[in-house]
Amino acid sequence: MTSSPLVSTSWLAAHLDDPSVVVLDCRWYLKPFDLRDGRAEYEVGHVPTARHVAWDRELAEPARGTLNMLAGPDRFAAAMGGLGVGDGTTVVTYDDHHVPVAARVWWSLLVYGHHDVAVLDGGITAWRAEGRPVEVGPAPAPADPPAVFTSRFDPTLYASIEDVRATIEADRELLIDARMDRAYEAATGHIPGAVRVTGLGFLADGEHWSEPAACRARIEAAGAVPAEGQRTILYCGGGVAATGALLGWRLAGLDGAVAVYDGSWGEWELDPSTPKDAH
Repeated sequence: MTSSPLVSTSWLAAHLDDPSVVVLDCRWYLKPFDLRDGRAEYEVGHVPTARHVAWDRELAEPARGTLNMLAGPDRFAAAMGGLGVGDGTTVVTYDDHHVPVAARVWWSLLVYGHHDVAVLDGGITAWRAEGRPVEVGPAPAPADPPAVFTSRFDPTLYASIEDVRATIEADRELLIDARMDRAYEAATGHIPGAVRVTGLGFLADGEHWSEPAACRARIEAAGAVPAEGQRTILYCGGGVAATGALLGWRLAGLDGAVAVYDGSWGEWELDPSTPKDAH
């Protein structure tokens, strides 16, 4: 696997029989905009050998309620172990770009120190369009014995509500609102000072991710290139679209100090003490 956050369908096809490669089907749908069920879509057809993972259940922290924030290190490690993802595993995540859930799982693994991970460019849609094989049926049982996954939390990739509050108060960091248009328009407002750069906007044709130069140009056009030494914090409605923006930032070569605000607008809106601007 290269240093790119992406792998091609041809790369994955050539490595499906490699026991050190685990493929994660991350399909999930944002209701009420799409009422499909990710696990049901997986059972209808998925990339051979892929396991399905629900980011908002298996990889989320139950104590945070409906915010679906990232699971703690022990819960995350247990979930990965059950999926067959260990410390020496190469992981490929994919979705169908309803929302960039594959990027969410990619980011989650990076947060916990697992860097041998990439997103399948084009997702299951490109895989099918190219006539590649699919499997049908339910997900396999959890790995037995589970793989050994060691969580090594990287705080540089993760932003909390306290981090964002400090950013606004000090006016020292770059804040990006990456919500999809529908989610943005349906919301009551936004975090003061945020620049809008939608996460899904980095998809060139709705399926494949844009070339690095196009990603960079889009960020520059929005006035979202950080100053030297400035940290960038990305947020969205619930912590998914922001990870698509992070992938766009990585493709653009802006992979310095860039973090995702996990709680995003969902957490910010619920806190009566946080400043909010209407839009």
